[in-house]
Amino acid sequence: MPSFSAEFETLCGRQARQLGRDLRSEELQRLEGELFESWLQAGRVDELIRTVLARHGNDGGLVDIVTLAHHLRSTRDEARIHAFLGALLTRRVKAFYRWWPKAAQGHLGSMQAAARAAAEAMDAFIEYVHSLHALGLDAQCEQLREGMRRFQDRDPLKQVLAASLPAAGDATGD
Repeated sequence: MPSFSAEFETLCGRQARQLGRDLRSEELQRLEGELFESWLQAGRVDELIRTVLARHGNDGGLVDIVTLAHHLRSTRDEARIHAFLGALLTRRVKAFYRWWPKAAQGHLGSMQAAARAAAEAMDAFIEYVHSLHALGLDAQCEQLREGMRRFQDRDPLKQVLAASLPAAGDATGD
């Protein structure tokens, strides 16, 4: 089966030929959303998880992340919630800690990048908490909140991740 990117390119090419012009930004977004939804409906969830992590592991993609997490919550797919959001959270927290040493020393560019990376990590924390709460996993929600507090306190990376990731297999994704 073709990758999401390959299918998207084919779909865009077909649509552009039909219209006789390049597609506008909003048309591209609509087509991408429709393709994403069709993959969800076709059960290509694991492929979408890999695609979202590859494209948005460190930043961006909030609509795709929320859409995929919503689907996983609605299907009550706890294992994939942990796999997807655990990997996403790990990648984003690590992205922040790559910037943090220089940011803590006052390097302006690193301070700006660290602030952005922290916001991206918090988006992942929030979506993960929301997903766990929706499944009634209150103890894991509290564990994740503890990780959020440690992240906010800028505890060492390993302590943040150890406190954050609920016991659900390996959700560390590099």
